[in-house]
Amino acid sequence: MGHLTPKDEKRIIKLIEEWSEPKLTWPLLVEACKEKLGISRVRQSLMNLPAVDLAMKNCKAALKAKKLKPGWIADIQAANERIEELKASNQKLLAAVRDMHSRFLIWQANADMHGLTQSMLERPVSQLQKKR
Repeated sequence: MGHLTPKDEKRIIKLIEEWSEPKLTWPLLVEACKEKLGISRVRQSLMNLPAVDLAMKNCKAALKAKKLKPGWIADIQAANERIEELKASNQKLLAAVRDMHSRFLIWQANADMHGLTQSMLERPVSQLQKKR
């Protein structure tokens, strides 16, 4: 098992700095060191290395501070699905706007042919009701 070399310590620190999981704990780090670096150490051994302990604290603080904006999705597959849904919804809305614009042009032409002015068309609905 032997002592950790400065090179091993740097590799462990790099592993911590490049941590991509949403949670970092000492047991997870011990397991990652075994699997990815071939370094088998217990948690207490790693904690006693000041640079490793500092890197661990910094990474944990960064993970806690890293919050997604409201409405953002962490999972790329879910994000892609959401994008597709929004694109479909956007297409429907654009079609509705085109339809309303076509209707507006017809109404505008009819209003002009019947002598309605813009001020008449913009009167509030309560003024349009017949007086009794």
